[in-house]
Amino acid sequence: MRFPTAILLLSVCPLPAELRDVVKSAEIDKIFAQTSNSADVLAKTNYAVQFRVISAGEAARTAVPDAGEFWFVRRGSADISLSGRRHQVNAGDVVNVPRGTEYRIRPTAGRFEFVAVRVFPAARRMRIGIGAAPEPLPMPDVSSKAAIDATLATAAKNVTLHSAGAVLINHVIYNAAHGPWEVHQTCDDLYFVRLGSAHAKLDGTLIGGKEDPLGEIRGSGVTGARDFTIAPGDMVVVPRNTAHFMDPGSARLGYLLVKICD
Repeated sequence: MRFPTAILLLSVCPLPAELRDVVKSAEIDKIFAQTSNSADVLAKTNYAVQFRVISAGEAARTAVPDAGEFWFVRRGSADISLSGRRHQVNAGDVVNVPRGTEYRIRPTAGRFEFVAVRVFPAARRMRIGIGAAPEPLPMPDVSSKAAIDATLATAAKNVTLHSAGAVLINHVIYNAAHGPWEVHQTCDDLYFVRLGSAHAKLDGTLIGGKEDPLGEIRGSGVTGARDFTIAPGDMVVVPRNTAHFMDPGSARLGYLLVKICD
């Protein structure tokens, strides 16, 4: 089933609040600590995010036919079967679960916690923006923490992890240089920060914004933005048409970017 268009965050209080901007690692841990099964933390018409917990025993189900999923493992380890293909999955790994895939999860010790990004569109209607090439490049069933960390630590530029349908997942790397001041008109972004820290600006108005390429607006600065510091374990939510900017200063910043376009 699809979720309502409202954006919800289950925080330390029972009342919902808006999930936006930077969600700090400690806050994510608090939500997981209060979750015994599944918490719906973000819901939009094109994608949703759930924090899921498998405590013990075995969980088996068939993925919802109208959504593909990507699991970002937060804590614990598990034996996972995807349409009969078995994998040992650990904290820091990323799992690709195409729509309709039958899966089975068996934690190997204690709680198994993961962030599930659920994507509803099967294809990108408007083939514009970053990652819009028609040739699909799907990721394998599992991308390991070791492989992701090695890419973020050593690559000289961004490296694609997954590009298919409505989703692009990139290893994004800023090596002692800031990123662009930009706005995406047709895509929503989620960041999973893995390496380093940075000063982030979100929202506001771009200075001298120009569309180049189609669907992507770049500027020379931003006014009226909200300021944050991002660090490993944090999540960043950047809705389409939202200005954003990342600056790690003289250090190296690495994160997994999930870009959902429709």
